[in-house]
Amino acid sequence: MPGPNHTPAVLLLYFAQIINSGLALGSVYGLMAIGFALIYNSSRLINFAQGELLLLGGLGLFSLTQAMELNPFLALAAASIWGFLLGHFLYATTLGLAMSQSPLRQLMLTVAASLVWQGLAILVWGKKPLLLAQLLPMPEVRLGSLYFGRDTVTAMVLALASGAALSFFLRHTRRGRAIRAVSMNPLAARLQGINPKASHALAFALAGVLACMAGMAVGPQTMLRYDMGLGLGLKGFVAATIGGYSSLSRVFLGGLGLGLLEAALVLLVSAELKEALSFSLLIGLMLLMPMTSHEERA
Repeated sequence: MPGPNHTPAVLLLYFAQIINSGLALGSVYGLMAIGFALIYNSSRLINFAQGELLLLGGLGLFSLTQAMELNPFLALAAASIWGFLLGHFLYATTLGLAMSQSPLRQLMLTVAASLVWQGLAILVWGKKPLLLAQLLPMPEVRLGSLYFGRDTVTAMVLALASGAALSFFLRHTRRGRAIRAVSMNPLAARLQGINPKASHALAFALAGVLACMAGMAVGPQTMLRYDMGLGLGLKGFVAATIGGYSSLSRVFLGGLGLGLLEAALVLLVSAELKEALSFSLLIGLMLLMPMTSHEERA
């Protein structure tokens, strides 16, 4: 923690460290937040199994790296396919079975799925932390006094590229426009021949891809642990709430802001208080902010 006698050079070093660490984890939170926003806008459901999508996505990639060597292209393809399948399976076993049920029951199904998937992770991969290799190695970057490590650059590239690809898909493809139409008015979309169930399933599958990319980014940073899904999922929920759910760019910026805030708390206050203060922020947001703005959609 910097004191009153620290020189400007030391304070600048603290600032650079906050930026580097904050962007590395903030990119992961941003990807998770986009997944939350995508599913919420499509189906009005908060998916509390989003963190387990990341967990199983990362662990699946870990097992694949133990079986074969993956170049960056194969790693991205494997993460996309694995995440898509996981997201689709999650939909088929939660919302796909309970379309006519109350929102509370649908939400509890995602909570139950989260616990089941965590148990599955323990059964298959055990409780020992596993280090996922850096599958998309990027060079370190220096911008004046700022230093961005390989994990930070990789996480930022994965997050920005995933967000740009998703934005292009939603705006310029037929299936993407169908998801947006369902999010704006499901009845009108149905009258235009759009199948809302197919759009919901696709939104879950795309959220699975985003979670797998997030797992690919966070695995080399913090290792993969059976109990990390809930915490990272809730951080994504906080970031999506900060961003307001209505815009992909806003929820992503919410993730970056949360990451920077956490990095500052760890360096300037205490690492032990990081979780408590982050979730105190969530409580404040839930009490003070509206859930979403219906005027804008992703």
